[in-house]
Amino acid sequence: MASITFDGTSWEERKIKKPTIHDVAEKAKVTPSTVSRVMNGSSLVKPITRQRVLDAVKSLGYIPSKTARMFKSGKSGILGLVVSAQHISELIFNAGFQAIFKALTEKAHSEGYNILILTSSDPDSESFFNVIKNQVADGFIILSPSNNESLASMLEEAGIPYVFNMKYSNNPEDIYYITSDDLEAGYMAAKYLLDLNHTDIRFIVGSIKGNVISFNHERINGVKKAYGEYGIPFKDDYIVRVPGQMEESYNRIHQLLQTQKPTALMISNEVTTVAALNYFYDYGYRVPQDISVIGFGPSDLYRSLRPNLTSVSFDITHASGKIVDMLLQRIEGIPIKLEPPKKPELIIRDSTARNI
Repeated sequence: MASITFDGTSWEERKIKKPTIHDVAEKAKVTPSTVSRVMNGSSLVKPITRQRVLDAVKSLGYIPSKTARMFKSGKSGILGLVVSAQHISELIFNAGFQAIFKALTEKAHSEGYNILILTSSDPDSESFFNVIKNQVADGFIILSPSNNESLASMLEEAGIPYVFNMKYSNNPEDIYYITSDDLEAGYMAAKYLLDLNHTDIRFIVGSIKGNVISFNHERINGVKKAYGEYGIPFKDDYIVRVPGQMEESYNRIHQLLQTQKPTALMISNEVTTVAALNYFYDYGYRVPQDISVIGFGPSDLYRSLRPNLTSVSFDITHASGKIVDMLLQRIEGIPIKLEPPKKPELIIRDSTARNI
C-alpha cells in the first residue's frame, strides 16, 4: 500500500512531480508573473514579496526551466567557442589556449553564460560558418580561422554576433577582436636580443596553410623596427614559418639548425617553444650558453619550463574579459567602444645571455 502525504498524493507521485511556477506562486501567495519577475531579477518587485517568493522557491526545490526562459527572452545563455578540428589539440596541449579558455569561461560564468565548445571540420571560413549558423547560441568566440576576412563578411551578412580571440585579418574594417600591442611585442623582444649582441636571430612564427597570421605580421614589423634602429639589414630568411603542432615544430627546428647556426630564437607559439626545448635537450644544445630563446605567451608556462624562459607575456585574463564584454555588447546591440591595445611585458629569466 502506497504511503500518503499530507496533501493526499503518494510519495511515489511526489518524487515524480516537479514543482512548477504555479506551485511557487500559490505557496508565496503571489501571481505566476510575479514569480517570473523575481526569477529574472526584476527591480519592480517589493523586497518583502521577493523574499517570500525566494523562500517558496527554496522550500519547494523549484528549478526554472531554461528552455522556457530561452523562448521567452530569445536567448540561450550560451556562448559558442569555435575552433577547427585541426586546432582542437591546442585547447588540450597549448598552455596559452588553456589559459584563454579558463579566463573566458570564468568571465562568461560571471555574466550568467556558459561556454559551449564547437568544432569545424576545417579551419576555412565556410566550415566555420556552417557550424556557427546551425547552433543555438547567443554569440560566438572564434579561434584560429584561416580566412578571417570572408568569415567575418558571412557572419555580418547573417546578422550573427561574433568576436575573434585575436587579430587574424589585415582588413581595417574587421574590428571585433581584442589584442595586445603585437608590434611592441616583436620590437621589445628583438631589441633585448640586439642589446645582448645577438644579430643572427630567427623569429619562428605560426602559420595556417602557409599563411602567417596577422598578429605575427605585426610582431615581424616590430622586429624590423628594432633592426632598423640598430642599422642592421633585415633578411627575409630571419622569419621561419612553422605549422605549430609539436612533431612538425620539432622537425622544423631540426631542419633549421642542420643548415643554419643562429645565436638566438624568438618563438611566437607555446607548443613550438616546448618542441624547441625538447630538441635542444635531445641534441645537446645548452640554453642559453649555445643559443638564447625568447617565447611569446603566458608567463606562468615559461616560468615552469627548464630553463625558466625569458618571455614577452600578455595579460590573458584582461584580454579574455574584454572579449566576452565585446561579444555581450554585440548581442545586446550596444555600440562597440574600441580601446587601445594593452602593452605586453618583457620578463627576463634564464634562457637569454649575452652573445660573446
